[in-house]
Amino acid sequence: MKSRRYFLAQGTLATTAMFALKPFTSIGGAISQFTGFNSYGKLSFLHIANLGNSSYKKVIKYIQDVKNNNINTILLNAGQDVQDEQGSLTFDASINGSHDLSAITGEYKIITKGNTRTGIISARTGESNIIQKIKTLSTWLKKEKNCTIVVCLSQLGYKNKNTPDDITLAKESTHLDIILGGHAENFHMQPIVALNSNNAEVIIHSASGTSFDFGKIEIDFDWQGRKNHISFANYSSKNSTPNRAIPAA
Repeated sequence: MKSRRYFLAQGTLATTAMFALKPFTSIGGAISQFTGFNSYGKLSFLHIANLGNSSYKKVIKYIQDVKNNNINTILLNAGQDVQDEQGSLTFDASINGSHDLSAITGEYKIITKGNTRTGIISARTGESNIIQKIKTLSTWLKKEKNCTIVVCLSQLGYKNKNTPDDITLAKESTHLDIILGGHAENFHMQPIVALNSNNAEVIIHSASGTSFDFGKIEIDFDWQGRKNHISFANYSSKNSTPNRAIPAA
């Protein structure tokens, strides 16, 4: 019997979260309604992991287009450091490189876009008590720092046998909203929704340079600042499918 805390095709959001790989110029997304209020603002997350040099120009152009249409855009890197010689990719936060969260006091960053405060944290392999650390930090960001959304950049991997993974992180969390996977090989091809320890939904989304150039999550908020609609997309400049992606459960 499937656990109530982890599901792929059940619940209010997961039923709309599945989509096939689409070409770079098209969107494969879905929308799920959370409340009945009209939204007043939109927050966009663009995220990459292990981006190849051959994808720079297309990724940069798309990012610029998104930012021109929505100033409330946050660009995140959950994978390896991107060596961009032209300096065209400026990340709001990264798990590695010049915007590495580990170099920031407290290992977190708060980004304010419009009326929305987003807390960004990271989870790396080999860290002791990483699940409890993320649980404590995300709770503190929500309750003490008044963050509307808390996002974790994770290199734990989507699903592991004996070590912490994104699924476990989602299930045991209490105030984590989004997990952006940055593992080069251990990731899921589609957005996943898990239930945390409070039965609230946690999005797990990955983008790997071997499959997708980057991922996109858009959240609309109602007049009270609650999530109203959410949409997912992955973009690829090629039509190939990675051989080592984790299959759907």
